[in-house]
Amino acid sequence: MYIENIFVLVAAPLIACLFCVRGRPRLVVAGLLVGMTACLLSAYVSSFAAQLVGIDAVRAAVEIAPAVEEMAKFLPLLFYLVIVGPDPEDVDLAFIMVAVGFATMESAFYLSESGLASPMTLLLRGLGTSMMHVACGVVVGFGLTRAWKHPWLRAAGTFGLLCLAMTYHGVFNLLVAAGDPARIAAIAMPLVTLTALLAVRRYRR
Repeated sequence: MYIENIFVLVAAPLIACLFCVRGRPRLVVAGLLVGMTACLLSAYVSSFAAQLVGIDAVRAAVEIAPAVEEMAKFLPLLFYLVIVGPDPEDVDLAFIMVAVGFATMESAFYLSESGLASPMTLLLRGLGTSMMHVACGVVVGFGLTRAWKHPWLRAAGTFGLLCLAMTYHGVFNLLVAAGDPARIAAIAMPLVTLTALLAVRRYRR
């Protein structure tokens, strides 16, 4: 099954919804669409780059996929931040929804290719990989809104946050590729990160 077919079927109702809502709901729907599109494009780019340099799937997942996927999620949001200049809360929401769209599309691609999997694999996809994308989105969005308050920190802060997301993603993929019991740590990694970030946000408020 071609992944383009899955993308069209999932994205079509969201595109229709985009013309029916306004305000922040439209931002949510647009974020989901951007995330799903980024997932589709990164699948092409990662596969092409892996074949170009001649490495196997495991090395591609650790060395190529994190950089390609985080860039694919980050660049549209950077454009949104620079051109629109939204409120910090809208930036946080946009980063989270793009990450959710990316994770949802990636899981759909995985299920279409592999079919029904073991409960451990589904747990890894649901609580591990999906939450990892959300954690990266929360971290980058939270940091970027604060870095852009200071003009002198924008370039360095943006580059640093992107590198942090790539490294975090790469470490997660490395733990998954290592097999059990490292996969348990991979599942716990984004959950602990999100819990810590929510605790910090609640404390600051």
